[in-house]
Amino acid sequence: MLPKLFVNGFSYLTGDSVLEDFASFMDVRKLRRAEPISRNALLCAFQALEKAQIKQISSANLGISLAMGAGALGSTLKFMDSIIEDGDELSSPTAFASSVHNSTALSLSMFLGIHGPCVVTGQLDASFGAALLTAQQFLAKQMCQQVLVAVTEDINPLLTDRLQKDEQTLAPFVYQPHLTASRLAGAFVVSAQATPATEFVLDKIILSNTGEYQTQSQPLLPIQSCAHSMLLLATYLQQGKPFSLKEQFAGTLLEMEGRPYVFS
Repeated sequence: MLPKLFVNGFSYLTGDSVLEDFASFMDVRKLRRAEPISRNALLCAFQALEKAQIKQISSANLGISLAMGAGALGSTLKFMDSIIEDGDELSSPTAFASSVHNSTALSLSMFLGIHGPCVVTGQLDASFGAALLTAQQFLAKQMCQQVLVAVTEDINPLLTDRLQKDEQTLAPFVYQPHLTASRLAGAFVVSAQATPATEFVLDKIILSNTGEYQTQSQPLLPIQSCAHSMLLLATYLQQGKPFSLKEQFAGTLLEMEGRPYVFS
């Protein structure tokens, strides 16, 4: 049986981080070449771990469950362009390295000093729900004591350009096509047991398939994104009340129930 998830700290970011945001956490010069989606996830991770009162991150028993819908789309397109323009042998190794999903997980592990299990989920809109289920598996198998569940999503420049010409191009798979696209990231530190920093507990997490492809909730983002589910959860947690979340999107149904945690 999978455990409940105790939320010990969380953070989210709409838009892009800047180097100055990292001044209290690390030497910002090390991040100058980092992809925006990796920097965004890293900043949220630092903030969530701080709220979880984990001071010695490298010595903590931590795992990483990272959710990325479609990965670093900007780098992916650069890599594809380099193949078209220069051929396979002269394609950009830098763009390729940044395009793979695991590059963001490497950044989190390297800069945070996390040495526990790490899984990256690239399942489009369902990625966040799947990442939470992965965290439950880590904890159920006692692979680590706490899990950093991180989410980061990029802007698809081709999709954004197409939506400007026709907002209904990919309906109903695109959220709020008339809004300006924005990157989004978030991080949650979860455990199977309460800690002194625990604020919430997720009693129910169910990810299932459905034949209905219409979006059920009122989307907050302009494009398809696993980060949308993360933003909904963070919004509920900020309210500090018991909640029931049910989001249907693109053939997938995510259901969650949670409540503030009260120490007995």
